[in-house]
Amino acid sequence: MTFASRSFSKGDEHRSSYVGLNDDDAALMKTLGFAAKRYPADAVIFSQGDSNDRIYIVESGWGCISHELPGGQRQILDFALTGDVVLPQSYGSGTVETFASLTELSLLVASTKTLRLAAMKSPHLFSFIMDVLVRNGAVIAQHLANVGRRTALERTAHLLLELTGRLRRVGAVDRNGFDCPLTQYDLADALGLTPIHVNRMLRELRERKFLEFRQGHVRLLDAAGLTKFVGFDGAYVKD
Repeated sequence: MTFASRSFSKGDEHRSSYVGLNDDDAALMKTLGFAAKRYPADAVIFSQGDSNDRIYIVESGWGCISHELPGGQRQILDFALTGDVVLPQSYGSGTVETFASLTELSLLVASTKTLRLAAMKSPHLFSFIMDVLVRNGAVIAQHLANVGRRTALERTAHLLLELTGRLRRVGAVDRNGFDCPLTQYDLADALGLTPIHVNRMLRELRERKFLEFRQGHVRLLDAAGLTKFVGFDGAYVKD
C-alpha cells in the first residue's frame, strides 16, 4: 500500500488525548499496561488480514483506517485523530482494515484484555473508551451516508466540517481553522471521488466563499453558511 508523499510539519504533538478524563484515570492507563509507541509518517501499524488483539489510543498525530481493494485501491473508512480509540475489527482470517500513520503518530497500545481491567479498576476510564468507540461508529455511519447519498460537493464539505468538530474537542482548531495534512489523494479515497474531482470541489467551496484549503491549512470563511448548505449536525462528534 502506498501513500502520496506529504511535507506536513505543523501539528498537534503536545495536545492532550485524554479529553473527558481526570488525572487519576489518565495516569491509570499506563499502569494498566498501555505502552507508548511512536511511528513516523506513512508507517503501517497493522495491515488488513493481520491477527490483532490490541487497542490503540491516539495521543497525537493523524492516521487513517482503510480497507484495501484488489488492484491497489483503498477506501478510507476513517481518520484517526488525537483522542481517538482504534479497536481492530477481526473476522475469520484477521483484521478487515489497515491502520497507517499519515503524520508522525504517537499511540498508547495495550491488549484488549486491558478493557476488562479498566472496567474493574476505573468505571470512568472504561466509560471513556466505550464512549469514544460509540462515537467512532457514528462517524462511520456518516461516512457511509457521504459516499452513498450526498453529492460530491456536500460530502467534501461534510467531511471537513466533521474534522473541524473532532479537532475542536482537543483544542486543535483556532478561529481561522485547523492544520490538515490530508492530500487530495487521501480525500479522494475517503470520499469515493477522484483526486481531480476533489480539486474541483475544493475550488467550488472556495469560490462560494465557504472555506479554503491551502498549504496544509483549512480556513473556514463562512462556517454557519456551510453548515446550513450541507445540513450538518455535529452532535455526533461532540461529548
